[in-house]
Amino acid sequence: MTLLFDFGGVLVDLDKERCIRNFRNLGFDIRPYLGTYVQGGFFAEFERGELSTAEFCEKIREVSGKNLTDEVIVAAWQSFLLDVPVERLEMLLKIRRHYPVCVLSNTNVVHWDMARHDYFTYQGRSVADFFDHVFLSCELGVCKPDREIFQAVCDGVGCPAADILFFDDSEVNCDAARAFGMQARIAPAGSRWFSYFDEEGRLRE
Repeated sequence: MTLLFDFGGVLVDLDKERCIRNFRNLGFDIRPYLGTYVQGGFFAEFERGELSTAEFCEKIREVSGKNLTDEVIVAAWQSFLLDVPVERLEMLLKIRRHYPVCVLSNTNVVHWDMARHDYFTYQGRSVADFFDHVFLSCELGVCKPDREIFQAVCDGVGCPAADILFFDDSEVNCDAARAFGMQARIAPAGSRWFSYFDEEGRLRE
């Protein structure tokens, strides 16, 4: 059994209101673009990898009419992410002793670069110490809940959909994964998804 985890809201804590507030302070209302599980407009293009970071920042300047630097825009966008608590990093390491572990995320290069450098360097480690495979919408050109992204996971892992157990905080994404043939479980906010595992990182019966 291969275990497949969502990133935002499952592994990393998010602060949507902080992000909205920081963009508002820059004179830009991000709310029309910011969804709960998927972004809209050119933010969605960014998450599908259709825009570079520089192009994304230029779009912000065009829409806001503000002469903002790339650095200021990136910092505001990074503020959507809080952190990955140590207890979750430790749990991932325990789980990986027993199962292949992968991550599947609707994300963008700004957020994933932040994750790689700030979160998954815990105790000198790297992303490869936590995940066997990484599947990102910005690299695959498609977002959950599209069937294509689940097919990309199966192709990348090299196993049938039925042999993958997916954890996501979105019921829509879980339903889409099940419709594709995967097993799926809702991962409650915070670390409550730990209840699916014992203290050694094995799935409970």
